[in-house]
Amino acid sequence: MLTPSELIRYQKQLKLPEWDIEKQLVLKSSHVLVVGAGGLGVAALPYLAAAGIGQISIVDHDVVDLSNLGRQVIYTSAEVGQSKALLAQRYLQNLNPEVNVNSFEVKLTTENAAEFIQKADLIVDCTDNFAARYLINDHCVSLEKPFVYAAIHAWEGLLSVCNALLPNGTRTATYRCLFPESPNMSEIPNCDEVGVLGFIPGIMGLLQAKEAIFYLAGMSSPAQGALLRWDARDMSMKHFKVEREPDAALHIFPRTNLDEVREIQVGEAHALLQQNLAYILDVRELDEFEIASIPDTLQIPMHHVPTNITSLPVHKKCLVMCHHGMRSAHVIRFLQQEKGFTNLYNVTGGIDAWSLKIDPSIPRY
Repeated sequence: MLTPSELIRYQKQLKLPEWDIEKQLVLKSSHVLVVGAGGLGVAALPYLAAAGIGQISIVDHDVVDLSNLGRQVIYTSAEVGQSKALLAQRYLQNLNPEVNVNSFEVKLTTENAAEFIQKADLIVDCTDNFAARYLINDHCVSLEKPFVYAAIHAWEGLLSVCNALLPNGTRTATYRCLFPESPNMSEIPNCDEVGVLGFIPGIMGLLQAKEAIFYLAGMSSPAQGALLRWDARDMSMKHFKVEREPDAALHIFPRTNLDEVREIQVGEAHALLQQNLAYILDVRELDEFEIASIPDTLQIPMHHVPTNITSLPVHKKCLVMCHHGMRSAHVIRFLQQEKGFTNLYNVTGGIDAWSLKIDPSIPRY
């Protein structure tokens, strides 16, 4: 049953001829897991809560950075350095106290993904890297859970409802049906070189919320069974029909041991350096390195790593670092999968976390 306050809160949507109390009750009984409270997540989350999703779980290990505020508009300048998951939870609870919101200040990993995904009715993938998307895909396929995928690049956005159960009993394409293989390291966009205007992830996040609501309410959508590509420059929306591979369920969790990226916190990394048990490989661009760097660091830009393999020592732990940890993770996967490296650790939070927690004299940018 809807409470008197819920009937008032949702009265506008309940007036829609295609909507009714039964659909509203379905939303109220639903549990949605949102992975990522960045540019996509902060756009999707308020509308999921406002629509009346009964339980929302937020998974994000990151903190607010000043450079986030042009896109992640539920955060404020006063909240820089604070947990995105906790702030998003507080925002949603203030927006709609009828909704149960849980936050988890952790990174989605191979160890915890199944537990989070199993408990949800639908997952909204608001991550920004290929490894996380494949991880979500594989666990959703394994656990027979639908998920809403979106991604942005410059002026464009992609959207699809993956692994969704259709009325005819079949399921839509998986993320691996859309993108069977992760791109080569040289093809991966550099997050600090490829710009974006804040409304791009905002619009795509809104569309993710729309798709989640439609699917839970049993309403059809072109994004169920297709990849949609939106271009902000001409406002075009192109639809690419994608069929599910017959053996899609067999193509999950490939090469797990080589895909896994071992994380190391900056405090532990600092201790290893002081004991001369490790060295830092900084894969940022030279102009970034000149702004902020750690002494005695080996600096090789990400796209130059494949041609500089022989310059990487193998007798010490290699602590790979970038601005926030994305490019360094891509480099680690490349070196593990293609070159057989086993001594690699991703410095969680990158040079930004080092400046915050180890050496405040290092400029943040």
